[in-house]
Amino acid sequence: MTTGARRGSPGSAERSHVGTVQRILNWRPDIDGRVIWTLAVATYLGIIAVGRLEWGVDLWPYLGVPSGPALFVDARNLTAAWESARLGYDPLYENPRDPWHRPLMYLRPWLLLGALGLDQSHTFILSTFLIATMFVSFALLIGRVTAGAGIVLAFAVCSPAVMLAVERANMDIALFSIVTIAILLWRVVPGPSRVASPILVLVGATAKIYPAFALAAFLVSKNRRAARSALLCLAALGVYFTYSLRDIAHVAEIATQGEQFSYGARILPAHLYHHFAIARWSGPTALKQAIAIVPLALIAIAIAVRIHRHLSSRSEVTTVANASLVALHVGALTYLGTFAAANNFDYRLIFLLLTFPQLVEWASMPAHRLSGLAVATLVAIIVLLWVGSLSQWLDLWDELASWAVAGLLVAIVAATLPRLDAVRKSVFGDVTVAAPSR
Repeated sequence: MTTGARRGSPGSAERSHVGTVQRILNWRPDIDGRVIWTLAVATYLGIIAVGRLEWGVDLWPYLGVPSGPALFVDARNLTAAWESARLGYDPLYENPRDPWHRPLMYLRPWLLLGALGLDQSHTFILSTFLIATMFVSFALLIGRVTAGAGIVLAFAVCSPAVMLAVERANMDIALFSIVTIAILLWRVVPGPSRVASPILVLVGATAKIYPAFALAAFLVSKNRRAARSALLCLAALGVYFTYSLRDIAHVAEIATQGEQFSYGARILPAHLYHHFAIARWSGPTALKQAIAIVPLALIAIAIAVRIHRHLSSRSEVTTVANASLVALHVGALTYLGTFAAANNFDYRLIFLLLTFPQLVEWASMPAHRLSGLAVATLVAIIVLLWVGSLSQWLDLWDELASWAVAGLLVAIVAATLPRLDAVRKSVFGDVTVAAPSR
């Protein structure tokens, strides 16, 4: 007599759903899934272009993407800043060439690109180049996948969150490409990339601070040169942060932080507070963020301890992390770091795409110890990429999806991190002391 789960039991239903996703991901391996999701993106953007050029209709809102006052509005903020800088202004504080008189929303290193002689007339070309680079770098990172996986990826890359980054041409797409290239180097040129990849991520972190969260992925890569390079990059970033503290504080102060079409640890607790409290919150924003981090930290610790006991690898394998695993850690840590640190517009969720190569691989392998967890995380991420467009109608309860993704990514990271002793050895080497001879 078998002791398995009865038909119709919750465990049976869960395995059925996991099996369905696995069958989709493994469907038609003879077809390159990159063709499917690339055609989906081309069709999507083609429809947008036809609506705008032929019918004079902005179709973005009908697809869940809130339109800006103009196409590529965030890129125009930068090209206008280059014009203002040539006129002698400091665009971080005064940017008169911006059509909406916005100060530059990015840090000072972006102004160095003004030496190329670009101005607002190049906004469309620059934006198109950055968008194409983002999708091409992602295609190279993904590699060949099945037709079923291509369909899943099409749902991800055509989501409102990703297309919000495209519609605004926010510079997060440039940072996404820089970080993705760093991971591609890790795959293609194993030797030099152990130093070059963390440095590339450092370059991204000087442009916008949050890519610094990704440097931790190299600390746990089980490669001594990469770990030490990441530590040096963190030290260099600390110097840069100290030197640029005034600019960083200013950009953080003027940066728009909303609740709709956004994610962040404090959005849902703040919404509950405003719903039930008699008075509105009058304390500083930093304190509100710190209060939100407390439950996040407690949940993360509980998940990490449980996962470490039940799903972490017991092997002592010391092989260097492959590119897919590094990409998983980079995407997960970037999301978790930004989720804990501030409110972020949904376009920053594009970094979750970096988790897809490894998640798709594990989710396609029923025998893998992390297959079920990978399936759940993959589904939760796709839901998060789409559900933000419904935040107005869901009264911010879409943030439950962001918390679910945070918990699942904590579990994934906890299950794949090497032991602390292995991390110490990869940074400092084996410092065991030989016993004195008698």
